[in-house]
Amino acid sequence: MGFEPSLKNSYNAIMIGYVANMVVPRMGEASRAAVLKGTDGVPFDKGFGTIVAERVIDVLCLAIVAGIAVLINFDNMDDLLKLAEGIDSTSETATPSTPWIKYTIFGLFGLGLLGFMFLYFKRPNFKQKFWGFVSGFVDGIKTIFTMKDRWGYLFHTLIIWTCYVLMFWITFYAWDETSLMTADGILSAFIAGTIGFIIVQGGIGTYPIMVGAVLTFFLAQQGLEATPERVSSHIGFGALVWATQTLLIVFLGLLSLAMVQKGKNKVA
Repeated sequence: MGFEPSLKNSYNAIMIGYVANMVVPRMGEASRAAVLKGTDGVPFDKGFGTIVAERVIDVLCLAIVAGIAVLINFDNMDDLLKLAEGIDSTSETATPSTPWIKYTIFGLFGLGLLGFMFLYFKRPNFKQKFWGFVSGFVDGIKTIFTMKDRWGYLFHTLIIWTCYVLMFWITFYAWDETSLMTADGILSAFIAGTIGFIIVQGGIGTYPIMVGAVLTFFLAQQGLEATPERVSSHIGFGALVWATQTLLIVFLGLLSLAMVQKGKNKVA
């Protein structure tokens, strides 16, 4: 689109966006566009459109990872669905408990849809902003197909997502027990952790529990009995992965925020 934000400002905008997303859902995209507008003069709607376009690509990449996880776990799908419904599939006398994950997802989706309909029909300003968002979104999508090096863009997206999965994968080799996890189990835990982030903002509480549940399920197939102590340790592993990633994001995000503010003070 003719704008060339610097590498430094682009990086700072991304890290600030990560921190903002931990506080308010999807605030990161807006804050990232706002930072680039302040540092490099990129119009907010145009910048926001390209950022949303990135999120569309991210969703497609996540769907691909999930699809691979489903394909290599096809024989275990029945047990995994029972696990999602709160059934201990490792027990011979499995009994259903409250399917809280399913109810939570559908409940939040329903509330979100009702809230959107209310704002759309009762708040004219919201309706106008919504269609402005759609327009910017379309412009952002178009840039993927009109940019000079779109294949390079898609190639780097592939590299980013490969690193994203490997960042999670490599943590399993830090502990002898989790090093027994197979590829299908690790990818399933990756998807479960992502769902944990969706259910609760920042994945607080849900990320460790969902990753720990998947660990317990797959390690039970490796012959490790799902004792209460072992289940607790698996949740603890998920909590450790979540905590280290979160602390790193917070540290780098606040550092980027300080750098941006320092730059503004110099200009002033």
